[in-house]
Amino acid sequence: MLLSIFVTLFALIALFEGVYFLTHLSKPFLIFDPAKSPFVHRQLQIWGVVMTILGIITLISAWTNSIAFIVTMVVLGCILETQMAFSVTSEFRAKNR
Repeated sequence: MLLSIFVTLFALIALFEGVYFLTHLSKPFLIFDPAKSPFVHRQLQIWGVVMTILGIITLISAWTNSIAFIVTMVVLGCILETQMAFSVTSEFRAKNR
């Protein structure tokens, strides 16, 4: 039961992140301005869709009681979250070396 709650929380965070990226494609936020940078705009589109799909599938996995499915989604989520963080911030890191 506790595992399902924590995986649901993880799924909701990924889902929120994906929706947030998709709704901020033309608004500046944090250090990013997708309206001025086509690279950031494209990254937000890609990762918004990926995170939304990941959140939905992880939410489904949380309530299947299949440990293999849950573990697979959590590991995949961790890898994708790390890749997303590096790819979205890569332009900022390259400019500020």
